[in-house]
Amino acid sequence: MLVLVGSNQRSAPVAVRERMSFPLESLPEAHAQLARLPAVAEGLILSTCNRVEILARARADTIETAAALEDFLALQHGLRSEEIRSYTYRLIGDDATRHLFGVASGLDSMILGEPQILGQVKQAYRAGKELGTVGPVLDRLLQHCLATAKRVRSETGISRHAVSVAFAAVELSRKIFGDLAGRRALLVGAGKMGDLVGRHLVASGVTSLFVTSRTQTKAVVHAELLGAKPVHWDERLGRLREVDIVVSCTGAPHVVLTKADVARALRGRRLGPLFVIDIAVPRDVEPAVNELDNVYLYDIDALQGVIEENLEERRVAAERAKRLVAEEAAAFRRWIETQEVTPMIVSLRRSLLSVGTHEIERLRGRLGELDEKQRGAVEELARCIIQKILHRPIRRLRDSVDRGDTLECSALYREIFDLETEGGAASDAGEGPRRVLDGGKTGR
Repeated sequence: MLVLVGSNQRSAPVAVRERMSFPLESLPEAHAQLARLPAVAEGLILSTCNRVEILARARADTIETAAALEDFLALQHGLRSEEIRSYTYRLIGDDATRHLFGVASGLDSMILGEPQILGQVKQAYRAGKELGTVGPVLDRLLQHCLATAKRVRSETGISRHAVSVAFAAVELSRKIFGDLAGRRALLVGAGKMGDLVGRHLVASGVTSLFVTSRTQTKAVVHAELLGAKPVHWDERLGRLREVDIVVSCTGAPHVVLTKADVARALRGRRLGPLFVIDIAVPRDVEPAVNELDNVYLYDIDALQGVIEENLEERRVAAERAKRLVAEEAAAFRRWIETQEVTPMIVSLRRSLLSVGTHEIERLRGRLGELDEKQRGAVEELARCIIQKILHRPIRRLRDSVDRGDTLECSALYREIFDLETEGGAASDAGEGPRRVLDGGKTGR
């Protein structure tokens, strides 16, 4: 059974999440200690800026395993277990599966549908595999999780709609020009926001990108990072004749592009419309620039309208995504139940065949001397009787996968027949189980 203990932006303030996070260099030792917990058969740690989650395949009772994971978190970070429990959530079985699939699909992020978390889940999965704490069940779970996230993004488009200022600025450019391939852009400002906008512009196919800043060294460094061309601040107006898009995002306390500046710069311009996006606060571009012919100015408020519209699109997509996640979680449950069936059938046949073998040995003296053919006939008779007795119980156990009650059915069989199995995909099917699945035949 799967158990997940975690903390995210809704369950704990950032000060607590900071204390609970795992630095990258600490993960190998943390995974090693997680694997040594008696209640944990397999384990994985996902630690990001907004969440810390520990996923485990329980070897013991799920409540006991959840408590062990909480104590593990407390011990790792020098916190009291009671404190940890007040900021964490516990998810068991299907709830844990749905949650993990939703996390990878961006349904549990601060920004709905953000794609960064998928890469973080992949990284955690890779680390767990390399460190040996991800076994066959979690391996299958994570593969299914990544496939689900890919399906959600491709079928719902939840990540297509811009909900950040930087991305919205570029999306607005696409709405004006369509395909940005072959377009030229000027980025005014070399701060963090400028970096984000520049990356989005390059990713969207802008052919030539120019970067200018009041500090020339910043413009040079920034341009180099983006594969762009640096432009001296004093030459920025001249570039307005050559570009289709201007994005301004300086930290200046005053306007850096006036109507008069832009009007002078555009004399003799032979290109089409100039699209200007001002995402600075205070504004970089004088609002009157919008009065110029063939110039279209959008400020941060205009972008906010795009973001709100796109957030609503993401919310609609999220409802479809939740249905897909529930569907895929149910599919994973069926796989888990299928893995439960085979070792249960093995154990059931092995148990009854053992009874038959024991009874033959007990009655051997009363049967007298039997030659090999007679002894084979007696063994075959016992095997056939056992097979006929088991036919209906085994068929019902196999059908439980379609009915959705495999775990309950398996628990009942264990109790009735006093069976012991290691359960599902984590157990090794050795020579004994394979022989029993063949009906007890030894290949004579």
